[in-house]
Amino acid sequence: EGTAKIARRIADEIHRQSPDTVVKVFNIAKADKNEVMTEVFRSKAIAVGSPTVSGGILSSVAGWLEFLKQLKFRNKKAAAFGCYGWSGESVKVLRERLKDAGFDVIDENVRSLWNPGEEDFAAIPALAEKLLGGSAAPA
Repeated sequence: EGTAKIARRIADEIHRQSPDTVVKVFNIAKADKNEVMTEVFRSKAIAVGSPTVSGGILSSVAGWLEFLKQLKFRNKKAAAFGCYGWSGESVKVLRERLKDAGFDVIDENVRSLWNPGEEDFAAIPALAEKLLGGSAAPA
């Protein structure tokens, strides 16, 4: 699935720019929600993705974001990404929900029509650098 491909590419790019940074990729629909929250608690930044579903986001991601909001995190960065077939609202919805949850949402995002291609992946280095705090070495 396209959103998972983007997630893996973001993880790879963060590792490339900052090899000492621990990156974990979770599928919210399948992962233990408490384990994911423990990792969010330990992290400086998160990237959350969802395909667009009926003008919104996956219900599993929506429920998880509601849980995230209840925990009132502060001083953490977040990025949004996703794929879409028709309308493509998922990234906008994710950005709004992450802001509501107290995250500093960066402008950089990846929004792909259908299956992501190289032009979509080209946005990932800047997104990774911003999540890392802008201190990444130039490519």
